[in-house]
Amino acid sequence: MSRRRFLGHATGALLALPLGNIRASQTTPPATSDFQFDPSWPSLSADRYPEPCQISGVAVAPEGEVLVLNRGENSWNPDKGFAGFQKKRIQKPAVLVLDPHSGSLLRTWGSDRFVMPHQIFVEPAGRVWIADCGQDKLFCFDLSGNLLRELGGTRFGFQMPTDMASLSDGRLVVSDGYVNARLLWVEPDGKISRSLGTRGSRPLQFKTPHSVTVDSEDRIYVADRENHRIQVLSAEGKFLGMWENVERPLAVRFQGESVYVLSNLEAHRGVVRQLNRKGELETVCPTQPQGAEGDFSWPHGLAVSADGASLYVGYTLRARRVQRFARTRKTAPEGKASEPVSNGL
Repeated sequence: MSRRRFLGHATGALLALPLGNIRASQTTPPATSDFQFDPSWPSLSADRYPEPCQISGVAVAPEGEVLVLNRGENSWNPDKGFAGFQKKRIQKPAVLVLDPHSGSLLRTWGSDRFVMPHQIFVEPAGRVWIADCGQDKLFCFDLSGNLLRELGGTRFGFQMPTDMASLSDGRLVVSDGYVNARLLWVEPDGKISRSLGTRGSRPLQFKTPHSVTVDSEDRIYVADRENHRIQVLSAEGKFLGMWENVERPLAVRFQGESVYVLSNLEAHRGVVRQLNRKGELETVCPTQPQGAEGDFSWPHGLAVSADGASLYVGYTLRARRVQRFARTRKTAPEGKASEPVSNGL
């Protein structure tokens, strides 16, 4: 598939199946992106960040700092499947904390803790969760990197968990994705209250649930990667609908009133879609900047600033970088023109 054909298809209308509060929706895609690549961000000096590494996840802390999850000296070669990475702990700091404005490195933490960190998520209260599919565990830290708790072992039965998100009552929803193809609900006291999902293509079945997020009304959005769709569930796991034709979604994040989906079909052909909660397309952001120099292959991690003005995309494999895309136009309500925004570029 050519790049032009992919991006044309990627910006096309999505299908939302009409169940529960999710309505069928087809929209005309915007002609241009509302985001612009920021080549000045990040600003990482060679003495503090001497070599690139696989960036598997990105998150934004309550005060705006950007947490970048990386695999240090370890890496995952997907051609070798589950045997494609070393089973040893990463000695380099796995979390880089960057200034959201300058992109400079503020601090690091997470040395000698992870094997194959996959995704990172920050709760509104500031607790940081990291899924390590190399150890079949979830880890919880404070914003300074102090370990608060870990979840794993035979009681949980994780097999390469991929991501997590929190409901308003404090429960954690975990996508236990690579092997088990399920979701788990974990109570604040650490007990499992619900397990849902089997491998397949029907509703509430998954083929690699790769990422999960929760909106302000406790709807759950699951990036069902190999089924090329987003499944939408209630807080208790009731199927509400699905959005199809999203080409291998790797990360899904909720911010403001929008759901952001990072898709990657192959190599450099990636795109972030901003959707409303009906599944209607608001704007897109190709992750390969037009005319930009360098490698932007295999986007994997996604975060959105609290004001929606910045997208942060982490790249794995050859690219091994994190980049900012700044909003240049504010997405307008239906029927109104978009408004330009000031972003310092």
